Amino acid sequence: MIPKRGFFQPLDITGQIGWLWWLILLMVGVILWSEVAFKIELIPIAYILVILVLGVFIISRRRIYVAGSKLFLGRLFVSDYEKISLMTMDNWRLDGHVLSFMRAGRYRKYWLSQNVANQIKEYMNTHDGTNNY
Repeated sequence: MIPKRGFFQPLDITGQIGWLWWLILLMVGVILWSEVAFKIELIPIAYILVILVLGVFIISRRRIYVAGSKLFLGRLFVSDYEKISLMTMDNWRLDGHVLSFMRAGRYRKYWLSQNVANQIKEYMNTHDGTNNY
């Protein structure tokens, strides 16, 4: 299999609250811009652009690399990767874009980008859908 790379987002409660705050701040910018009747005002437009760039940065800083049954979870500006092997892990599941598994006594759930999810599905199909060896 050709190694693939993409992005991931943790689906824990802290991440969900963070994304809700990001959406609230984005909507504040849209409301502020609508109060000035959608005129070309520099401050509301700059605020919305800063919030959008922040959202893109939050997504792009969490990278995942998939090579066969091995996942490498990394962060932007950090050279160390968390290595996860699907062959040695028990009870992992892929539901659409959501990969969930138990590791180190903690239940983890990640949203994966399309190409990474497809690579894991391809791995599942070539290994008869089994998730542990």
